[in-house]
Amino acid sequence: MKEKSNSFRGKITKEAQRSAQKDSGYLSLPKGIKMYNVEAETRKVKLDILPYTVSDVNHPCKNLSDGTAVAGSLWYRRPIKVHRSVGQGNARVICPTSVGKKCPICEYQKKLFNEGRPKEETVPLYPQNRSLYVVIPDGEDDIYVWDMANKMFQDMLMEELQDNPENEVFPDLEEGKTLEIRLKWKSFGDKGKPFPEATNVTFLDRDPYKESILDEVPDLDKLFVVKTYDEIKNLFFELDDEPDAGELKEEADEPKTERRERREKKVEKEEEETPKRTRKEVKEEEPEEEEKPARKRKEVEKEEEEPSARKRKDPVEEKSGGECPHDHVFGKDFEKFDICDKCDKWDACYDANKKLKKG
Repeated sequence: MKEKSNSFRGKITKEAQRSAQKDSGYLSLPKGIKMYNVEAETRKVKLDILPYTVSDVNHPCKNLSDGTAVAGSLWYRRPIKVHRSVGQGNARVICPTSVGKKCPICEYQKKLFNEGRPKEETVPLYPQNRSLYVVIPDGEDDIYVWDMANKMFQDMLMEELQDNPENEVFPDLEEGKTLEIRLKWKSFGDKGKPFPEATNVTFLDRDPYKESILDEVPDLDKLFVVKTYDEIKNLFFELDDEPDAGELKEEADEPKTERRERREKKVEKEEEETPKRTRKEVKEEEPEEEEKPARKRKEVEKEEEEPSARKRKDPVEEKSGGECPHDHVFGKDFEKFDICDKCDKWDACYDANKKLKKG
């Protein structure tokens, strides 16, 4: 038992550092296990976080060098990625990248980003990093599953453990700690549903748990439902099971709003080109001698403009001079790491990345 009690020391904060450098309709709970939900406006909760036996050989926290989250070992959380507001029903779905598979939403987001689309269109398509925990609330004996966004709890937990690494044993059955979590409530907009955010975590001594409780702890690796690539694609793009026929078939990979926008632009372009064609026909009737001086002037103007254009496209000149506070390559490594989502230099790095792509 002593060997297991020390299994968390020195691993939790290391795993968090590795994660930062990487680049409920989705849960299916076993009988007798319920979701843990913090009551509205609650300012403080006390929870015991219990470990579970890892079954996924490709667990996101896995590290062979120190035995972190390898299959058969005990670990305290299961990271997942979740896409929100998917389709007309605003569904939440597990991003297949959570289990190492391709995701049509992430592919579409990357396509828009590479096209230089504004962040208002691309950022909402990123999956949200969340974690599942097995918890027992203070004063209760029942086991719950807690699903929280990393920004709302996990990040705060890591800050506390970096200051007090001796508390890394908090999930241990024998030497573990009770977490006293202070909360504040936030919401998106006036009509948004309030949600809790951890502002402080205190570690309190608690009584040990018997090892037999692991028989009751659910396997967090098997609680979430991952839809197939085609299921997510059809849901996101609001498609039927079969692709559209005829001209719409080429547009099947775009949302309805994108298709509508493309059609409108096409109509506008056709309307603009009609008078242009008329002017061109009139111009072609003019004497050829009058066209030559105009073409010559345009060629001279083009030659005068080219040096400045080449100067603007020089990659060296386009560098913003920014510096990544997380030791990554400013601009070039934009949105390649989880830490990018909350970086203060997100906007500047975004602009630098666009310049590098254009260069």
